Amino acid sequence: MDKLIVLKLDGDCEEGFRCTIKIGKNNQFPSTDFTESKTLPANPQIAAFEEEHWREKYRAMGTNSRHHQENLVHLIYPFLHKDAKKNTAVKSTVAKGLSFRRIKPKKINARSPVNDCKESGKKLVLMLNDWLKSPEFARVDRIIGDNLNPDEEARVLICTNDKHLHKLPWNQWDLFERFPKAEPSLSKLNYVTLENPGQPIRKSKVRILAILGNSAGIDITQDRKILEDLSPNAEVRFLVEPKQDEINDELWEQFWDIIFFAGHGETEDDIGKIYINQTDFLTINELWCGLRKAVKNGLQLAIFNCCDGLGLARNLDDFQMIPQMILMREFVPDFVAQEFLKCFLKEFVDGKSLYAAAGEARRRLESWEKDFPCASWLPVIWQHPAAKPAVWNDFLLAPDSPAVAPDLTLLPTSGKRPPVNVFSRLKSVILASAGCTLAVMGTRYFGVMEPWELSMLDRLMSQREPELIDNRLLVVEVTNKDAEKYGYPQTDATLAKAMDKLQQFKPIAIGLNMHRNVAREPGRKNLISLFDSNPNIITVCSYGSNDINYDPPPELSKAKLTNQLGFSDLTPDELRHEKGSSIRRQSLSYKPNLSSFTNKCKIPTSFSFLLALRFLENQGIKSQISNNQEWRIADVTFKRLATRTGGYQDLKALVSQVLLNYRANPKPAFKVTLQEVLEGKINSDLVKGKIVLIGHTSEVSREDSDTPYGKMSGVWIHAHMVSQILSAVIDKRPLLWVLPQLQGIQWGDAVFVWLVAVTGGLLVWRGRSLLVLAIASGAMICVLYQGSLVILTFGGWMPLVPAVLALVATGGILFVYDRS
Repeated sequence: MDKLIVLKLDGDCEEGFRCTIKIGKNNQFPSTDFTESKTLPANPQIAAFEEEHWREKYRAMGTNSRHHQENLVHLIYPFLHKDAKKNTAVKSTVAKGLSFRRIKPKKINARSPVNDCKESGKKLVLMLNDWLKSPEFARVDRIIGDNLNPDEEARVLICTNDKHLHKLPWNQWDLFERFPKAEPSLSKLNYVTLENPGQPIRKSKVRILAILGNSAGIDITQDRKILEDLSPNAEVRFLVEPKQDEINDELWEQFWDIIFFAGHGETEDDIGKIYINQTDFLTINELWCGLRKAVKNGLQLAIFNCCDGLGLARNLDDFQMIPQMILMREFVPDFVAQEFLKCFLKEFVDGKSLYAAAGEARRRLESWEKDFPCASWLPVIWQHPAAKPAVWNDFLLAPDSPAVAPDLTLLPTSGKRPPVNVFSRLKSVILASAGCTLAVMGTRYFGVMEPWELSMLDRLMSQREPELIDNRLLVVEVTNKDAEKYGYPQTDATLAKAMDKLQQFKPIAIGLNMHRNVAREPGRKNLISLFDSNPNIITVCSYGSNDINYDPPPELSKAKLTNQLGFSDLTPDELRHEKGSSIRRQSLSYKPNLSSFTNKCKIPTSFSFLLALRFLENQGIKSQISNNQEWRIADVTFKRLATRTGGYQDLKALVSQVLLNYRANPKPAFKVTLQEVLEGKINSDLVKGKIVLIGHTSEVSREDSDTPYGKMSGVWIHAHMVSQILSAVIDKRPLLWVLPQLQGIQWGDAVFVWLVAVTGGLLVWRGRSLLVLAIASGAMICVLYQGSLVILTFGGWMPLVPAVLALVATGGILFVYDRS
């Protein structure tokens, strides 16, 4: 074959097409445009008529009506089966919705529906040629004609993404009457130019994988017989109604030159499907890994002898894999599918090129068009532009060639590598892994890895599966709109009115996350009166600030300060990295008389913890605290954080703290706005028996802090903290935990890191190839990451960063040592 003409048609039938021609010689992919771009004018009429022809004339030769998918068989069976209405087997097959895809022929009488299809086909051909003769496209037609010779073979590759163009009968373009040895094929508009297109691997026999799928209502035994009688130089492996894993095993483990499928197929929602057995179908997405492997191993051609294959082609082409495909454009009867297959394979095995063999077989179908119109339009070649079509002998070794490549492994080698001392190798792995573990854990001990580990904890926490909101909580947000309407800060009267309305619905507790030391008149007297008469209202102060605004309200008695005030201080991690101020710990309590804090906020219990305790006391659940400030509520113990906890290496907590296990939902509670509360737009179901938190989310308040879920206002962080306590005690949701340690030595983490390091050493031992080692190490890191994510959902904080460093270090050291 001497010429390759690539005709790119970019656009659609509504707007027209931008045309570009590329012409290559000696079967080489053209690298430059032969001519400037021209235009094929808009033609929505041909798009509409093409669709009407296939759906209303071709598919419906037996009736003028249009039926639901399960009854589509009746559109063509009455034409092919004169007793179809009486045929119970047909009706049974129709119920399965499959039999219309390949159809067993009966004797056909020339009736008006057949003539309608013929006339429709003739009109479509005329419309196509008139369109291609338009003045705007005339120069393109002339350039193609000037570069072709009637006596030379040529491929005309039509690249477009327009589905209407894919369904047009391009073989009826009068260009192919003038140049009978030229043959059209299709491709998508955008494709990857292959620098080194895959070439056939020469073997003693051409290897063909034949998949015989669901054959309900059709006859694929003839397909099998054609392949069995193909050639002495062909080795055919048949899979009859296989499972998906059987097909994948063959694609991965064997070398195939050609893949063949016969059975039912369809395109639904532009997704091509093949029915591999009575119950299962496959899409290309489910096979792409195996097909990619098969192409890498030399696969050159796929033949899909089933109906409606353009969806398969478009999906396959998305992965830019199989060099050539032959498929059927529309529904195809058995006799057409079998006649084409027989003629194509005969010509191909006899030495003709793929295009010449397909063209010859297609023209042989023209003799059937008296009784079955458009039969020669059905076969389509789908071609990757950069791939060179093979001929049969390209798959075979030359007669004087040495033995097939795989047999070379049987030849004796010039020398043998000395046997490996297993004990010595294992000893090297253990020593290297132990050394790397000590180095990594030593580096961790001095806090070098702390920023990385805390950032990784944030990443893992944010990737957990979402949780439902905690329906025991309600957050009243003071939004930007509220701040504009009621001012900032809000007056005491505004807050008193909001809390009075909430109290009417009988919440268990109301938490006001606003500092009210300074009176914001009017309404101060009403606000203090609310605190006096409602012991379930709790507000905040801050021990970490010397600003008088953060002190407790001076009007509250000492008893009120003890029972209705909690410290609101959040504990950021002050580290020099982008996540330095993240909130990852929850403070519970401390002993004010032992602290060094100098302001007036001498409150022993945190705001969030005090709210949770009120709810639990209402449920009859008791709490107690040890001398070490460790709380025990019901059967749950909230252990204080050790100096070294997980990635933390120097915690100096002056208060009782636990790790904050955020609910896997940035906003873990129901929410309403301050305006909705004041205007009475909430109902009792939102408030009754719940904890209500009131706080700012407006920009003017500047109360945002970093969290694993990004910036979050203080009221929502306190909501996460309250939810953690309630969920741990009532729902048995796990608190965050780390592997065991002793006297500040994190031996549990060290053992885990060492086991991972040993795995890295074993990978080097078993995988001598650098590529294999890199892939295996990457897979191991992915397993570690996913494993750490799964364990985190159960509360476990695993030493992921040290483990990965130890894995890579051990593998790298042993790889270098082994090569030296």
